[in-house]
Amino acid sequence: MKLASRLLAWSAVGVSLAAQAESDVNTGAAPGLSAIAHLNLRVTVPRMIYLRVGSGTYFADLATINRVTFTVPAANVGSGVATAGVPSAGAIVARVLGNGGNVSFRASGTLGGLASGANRILWTQITPNVSGGALPHPAIGNGVAGAVTNLVAANGVVNQIATYTFTYNNSAPVASGTYTGRVTYTASLP
Repeated sequence: MKLASRLLAWSAVGVSLAAQAESDVNTGAAPGLSAIAHLNLRVTVPRMIYLRVGSGTYFADLATINRVTFTVPAANVGSGVATAGVPSAGAIVARVLGNGGNVSFRASGTLGGLASGANRILWTQITPNVSGGALPHPAIGNGVAGAVTNLVAANGVVNQIATYTFTYNNSAPVASGTYTGRVTYTASLP
């Protein structure tokens, strides 16, 4: 019983010593008397990557996919007069935020381009334009990821944003129809 009491007393002393803060006591009558104590701080920041292309709320996982629509006037079909795309939900804002070093940014378009039945408009006919920021638009690959756009980190962080607009080049006549396709963007940390 005495051994158990002693162990309990020593464990209580150990717990109380572990919970003690640093302290410093100085005494004396001289002016300029001081005491010094330290406190260690620690902040844990998780490694993360965030990608947004289109409308939405920052740092939220959303399932809304925006659409850009091109309406070619009949008099311009295949004329080479470019047609600006109109986003379904305002500006297409793109942002990549990562805190694990450089980020690889890619875009993959639907295989074969935009389709209307068996008819196709190639991805080379769609030109992305960048404004209002420094996030470049990656090349759109045809069914595969296009060439990597490397986003270089500053102090371990990539935080780039831009507004994307799109133009249909309209450089060759195509059959009438509504052509659809999807671009999938991927931002990756090594």
